[in-house]
Amino acid sequence: MPDSPKKPRGGFKGGIKIPLVFSFVVGLIAFVVATVVGTGGLNNPDHPLRLDIGLIAFGVGVAATLVVVALLQLTGRENPDHISEGSGINRSSEELHRAAIARARERMRRERAEAEAAEQSSDETSSEER
Repeated sequence: MPDSPKKPRGGFKGGIKIPLVFSFVVGLIAFVVATVVGTGGLNNPDHPLRLDIGLIAFGVGVAATLVVVALLQLTGRENPDHISEGSGINRSSEELHRAAIARARERMRRERAEAEAAEQSSDETSSEER
């Protein structure tokens, strides 16, 4: 389908190539440093290069860098528009809370009015008895 329009990808945010290259470079640096340090330096003819330590450092460096870059990309990404539409739990709970407060105030007002009416009728009956 050569005529189908493709969505434009957003540079660094949309691509995966740059984060992979970056994590690969960090892994290579970790490999070189760990191999040299694990061997005891470059001028140490008694010990061979410790490639096992270097490969472990490479894997850890790549994985950690990919996780950090992914978290940074997710943090910087804008939320889609459809998320802010509709009635979310926080919006509806605020409205429900306000409605509950209004009902409670109305009930208290009604009970107070009934109590005053009952008090007035008891005062009238007691004044009639005198």
